Order: sequence, then C-alpha cells, then structure tokens
Amino acid sequence: MEREITTSVGIIVERRESASPWIDHVWTAPAVVPDAPPTDGWQLLQQGDGFVRYHYAPVPVTLHRKLGEAYDANVETEAPSLWILLDDADTDPVPYKVRGVTADPYEAMGVLDSGEGLVERVPMPAELVRWMAGYLKQMPEPEKFRKRKRTAATVDEPQFGKEPIFDQRNRPEGQGQ
Repeated sequence: MEREITTSVGIIVERRESASPWIDHVWTAPAVVPDAPPTDGWQLLQQGDGFVRYHYAPVPVTLHRKLGEAYDANVETEAPSLWILLDDADTDPVPYKVRGVTADPYEAMGVLDSGEGLVERVPMPAELVRWMAGYLKQMPEPEKFRKRKRTAATVDEPQFGKEPIFDQRNRPEGQGQ
C-alpha cells in the first residue's frame, strides 16, 4: 500500500453582494472541480447580477495512510465532504491565498478553530468519493483494542519509629519555616 496518494482539484470562490447594512459583500467557496485545467492564479469564471465567481487550479488533495480513521469518519457520513482552506491575503481580485483542500475533518476543524481565513465545507464529487474509498479498502484493519494488564504496585508500608520527612511537628525551633 502506498504511504500517500494525491489528486488535484480546482476550487471555486464566489463574491456575493450582502444584504447586511454593515458589509458590502460576502466571500464563500461553494465547490471543487475534479481534474480542473490549470490556471495562472485566480481566474474570472462567471459574473452575474450581484455575484462574481473565480476559479483556481490545481490544488492537491492528499490522502495519507495514517489518517484512515479521519477519512472513514468522513465517508461514513451521509454527505462525504472536502474542506477548502483559504488564508487571508492582501491580493486582487480575491483576498485569499489557497492553503489547501483536505478530506480530513479534524484538520479542517483545527484550521477553523484558529479563526483566520476561510474554511468551507463542500460536497465531495462522486469520482473523488470512489478514489478515496478505493484507497481506504487497501488499508489494513486497525489493531483491535487490548486493555493492558495491571501490574501489582509496591507500596512501602509505614514502619513504627520512622519519622516522616516533611513532618513539621518534630522539627527543632527555628528550622524549616
């Protein structure tokens, strides 16, 4: 079994006018595109009434054999997902730089907890679900949990006449304060 496998996707980001009086627009990342043609940075994809969409490709999606449990948790849900991870940047036309795309929900949660950038959960395309499921089938079953056996602890029994080290009552006056 390979240690890790990688495929590439393109990501779509969208700038949409906001109905809020406090902000002009909202950025979202609504989709990934499998086998997308490469772009030179953010490329205008579509423009309409109140929205603009940009495309960026290629972005690698890598599965690692040590993260099988996370991928299983993702695939076993009713809606397998990918997470688009974007970092804040001072760039035009999109104010984000691509951090990556992951199938690991725990990695996405960690980035989301940082509170920086944009993390969007998007549906995983069917061909990527098949790709990931094929990789997971190659993984060996995890070792069954075995509870360790306890060993008997040795405890020193208190002995008559032996003074405790930190007993304040038996110290001479003026010492150990």
